[in-house]
Amino acid sequence: MIKEAQSIFIVGIKGVAMANLAVILKKMGKQVKGSDVAEEFITDKLLRKNNIAVSIGFEPKNLPQELDLLVYSASHGGDDNPLVLEAKTRQTRVISQAKLLGELMLGFKHKIAVCGSHGKTTTASLLAYALIQLGAKPSYLVGSSSFNNYPGGDYNSTEYFVVEADEYGVNPPKDKIPKFSFLNPDIIICTNIDFDHPDIYDDLEQVKEAFADFFSKGKKIISCQNNPDFKIANILIGEKGTLFELIYQNKNLGQFTLSLFGEKNAWNAAGVIVTLLELGYDIRGIKKAIAGFKGAKRRFEQKFYGNDVYLFDDYAHHPAEIAATIQAAQQRFPKRRIVIIFQPHTYSRTQVLLDDFRSALKQADLVVLLAPIFPSARENPDNFTISSADIIKEDAYPSKEALLAKLAKKLRKEDVVFTMGAGDIYKLDRDIIELIRKL
Repeated sequence: MIKEAQSIFIVGIKGVAMANLAVILKKMGKQVKGSDVAEEFITDKLLRKNNIAVSIGFEPKNLPQELDLLVYSASHGGDDNPLVLEAKTRQTRVISQAKLLGELMLGFKHKIAVCGSHGKTTTASLLAYALIQLGAKPSYLVGSSSFNNYPGGDYNSTEYFVVEADEYGVNPPKDKIPKFSFLNPDIIICTNIDFDHPDIYDDLEQVKEAFADFFSKGKKIISCQNNPDFKIANILIGEKGTLFELIYQNKNLGQFTLSLFGEKNAWNAAGVIVTLLELGYDIRGIKKAIAGFKGAKRRFEQKFYGNDVYLFDDYAHHPAEIAATIQAAQQRFPKRRIVIIFQPHTYSRTQVLLDDFRSALKQADLVVLLAPIFPSARENPDNFTISSADIIKEDAYPSKEALLAKLAKKLRKEDVVFTMGAGDIYKLDRDIIELIRKL
């Protein structure tokens, strides 16, 4: 289907994965357009840079007359979106993002999928970056708009394809089949397995079953944790990054330098290193290739430093991710106060993991919550009674203005501040920078 299609329309094109897919298709020589909401997204700049036209809204009139293929995801109504229905009425071919990725992947010699409940974006980005530095000219699609000034999706050759493999459902609640089920990788890197997406999975056992089924599709499985083939040792975390040694197949491969922070990043980097060894790259080249990786956008991303205050932005939206980011921050800045400005993402996740959110956030020195919860495009807030105040009632603020007013009173020099969450909390950066400058 993908080979024959020349004119492709993407519904919900501003979503990170969709925008990166659009860039790949455009670089493959396709005519790509799409539609989304008017709100400014982190991917708008990427789409404009690649001259990909975006219409606003999902009215049937936005669908081009000349069209070979329409791509949709679970967002904005899934296959009930008016544009999808219009395409079907016209008998235009319609395909889910998950199925299209699986079909796209078939065109590459080496197919590498990075899965896991946490850390897969950073890990997939690190692998893509290392391959670029090694001169491999990979094609790739990760769950971030950019990393190290490279776009989050690119098409360079058919030798390598690195893809972030998503365990979320294709089109819930109608179709809860995990999206990564449609991928066909040669190598699978798994960062970890944890309970998330309670709108898809009932419990951790169901999540494990989904991952086990996915593992059956790969010829080589590289687990970043609990792997009998390798272990890391002598981890040192400082203000500039992480140093660690890698023991692989009972042989010490020496010390590696990583410009990321935290033990979990070291383990995930080890998975990338082992993958590169499997692909035939030498250890000296690998050490150089990973050293300069600064991280994916919205992953422990430094936004500002001034008046002896740091401002970072992080995508962490699950309790385990929050705890890992706070721990990494404490290891990097052991003498500074860690301040978290958190925006919960999805009502279902907040409701099911409420106690875990409380425990994770308690590890910070100061927490400020932005209410209301940032909903998924797949959720109806009216179906839930949970709120941000249920996490920490006394520190939940109903508006950006109220939050900033409270922060202005609490902020002090030597603080390390994080905006945190998968919603639009990152848009507060300019306001927070102004508060820092006034200290």
